Amino acid sequence: MKREVLLLAILVLLILGCNNNALEGPFKVTNVVDGDTLDLNNSKRVRLSGINTPETGECYYEEAKDKLTGLVLGKDVFLERDKTNIDKYGRTLRYIYSDGVLVNSVLVQEGFARVFDNYKQDTKKYEELKAMEETAKTNKLGIWSCEERKESCLYVGSKKSKTYHSPDCKWAKRIKPENLVCYKTESEVEQLTPCATCLQNK
Repeated sequence: MKREVLLLAILVLLILGCNNNALEGPFKVTNVVDGDTLDLNNSKRVRLSGINTPETGECYYEEAKDKLTGLVLGKDVFLERDKTNIDKYGRTLRYIYSDGVLVNSVLVQEGFARVFDNYKQDTKKYEELKAMEETAKTNKLGIWSCEERKESCLYVGSKKSKTYHSPDCKWAKRIKPENLVCYKTESEVEQLTPCATCLQNK
């Protein structure tokens, strides 16, 4: 009988080891770097797989970081591996579960993150996340309301350009929400070039 139980236990372990959906953990989150990156107590830096949140200075950066902090900081989390294990920066790519909730999904669903379309072939939950993103877009949640949030900026720019504009500039209206950078002080644009159309007197 003991031998049969032992064989059954070994078989279960083998099955779990071959299952890509098997969860790793728990691990405690010791630090939140930004809206989609965190550190664990095993010294690993984890990048939430399949999604992308705003970078420093971009619309909704602070909100996304605060949301992730509230969801995971100081908590025990479980990790699920994606198709790709490590990104080009050496960070571990994972889906994160906290309190039984898939954090990646929450961030997309509530408008704190967008789906990383460039890596859809490496994202096993791509279709699921994309459906959530479409709903957030339709309802103008979070980052999808950034177009309206330009009014709170002194100037705006694109993370792909060194030129800054007034919020109502015709060129500013062409900046995609994911590239929008909000400048609230003159000092933030000292090293940038003013738009020749809307800021010609600068």
